[in-house]
Amino acid sequence: MKCDVVNNKKGVSPVIASVFLILMVFILASLIFLWARGFISEQVEKFGNPVEGSCKTLQFDVEKTGNVEGVDVLEVVNRGNVDIYNFEVKAVKGGNSRSRIFKFSVDAGESVKESLDLRMDDGSDPEKIIVYPALLGSIKGKDSNRVFTCLEQGITLEF
Repeated sequence: MKCDVVNNKKGVSPVIASVFLILMVFILASLIFLWARGFISEQVEKFGNPVEGSCKTLQFDVEKTGNVEGVDVLEVVNRGNVDIYNFEVKAVKGGNSRSRIFKFSVDAGESVKESLDLRMDDGSDPEKIIVYPALLGSIKGKDSNRVFTCLEQGITLEF
């Protein structure tokens, strides 16, 4: 029996094939990392615990006490033991809404009156507003702070 050996080989050498496979694994791992990074956010802490726990302990009241030339005066009373860093106010009229951040703080046990322009984009007064408190927390593992809005603790005022 006679075997014919073909010396005319075509294909990729094992070294090149291995390099391509390793390169493909790195690219796939990078894509998965970038995709998953969107699900993993930095954890914001307040008093060494997740800030969501501090949000649940907030106790505050909001009352509209006046309106001077289209500018509403709100009084915020912080009845809890956590300082409120600022507020996000959502004005609603019909199907339209407008959210704005108002940078005034209310320390624990204090009250503050603040003049706020709550008008809609067209200049009309809103039908209702929702006031969301925001806390300043530290980012776990870093020396920086981040504002966290407590969306579940909003208070609605209807006009």
